[in-house]
Amino acid sequence: MSVARSGYKGCVMSDGRFAVLGGIDGNNEPLSSCEALVVGHDEHWDVLPPMHEARSRFACAAVAGCIIVAGGYSRTPNGDAWLRSAAAIDEVLGRWLRLPCDVPYYTGLMGLGSALL
Repeated sequence: MSVARSGYKGCVMSDGRFAVLGGIDGNNEPLSSCEALVVGHDEHWDVLPPMHEARSRFACAAVAGCIIVAGGYSRTPNGDAWLRSAAAIDEVLGRWLRLPCDVPYYTGLMGLGSALL
């Protein structure tokens, strides 16, 4: 990865790239940055648009050309906070969209992963 991070989430995008989203940097600061691993003869990391909110320890899933993120941990001007927001990146448009919802049990998403069968 081009940015060292922990507490991030990852998923496979519809085009086969592996996306790495958010997390915490070496100073324990939540990240909004995202990147995707391109696999093949020219392996490299592509920069993806950053999320609207820096977040770590959140839930994420890739569905129908979008990656959805929900909940997680961040920092606000008022201190550390568990997020109740959700967002999705449209892989074709390459931009993040805020989703109109409040995650009802936001701390319960802390260790959640995802799978699509």
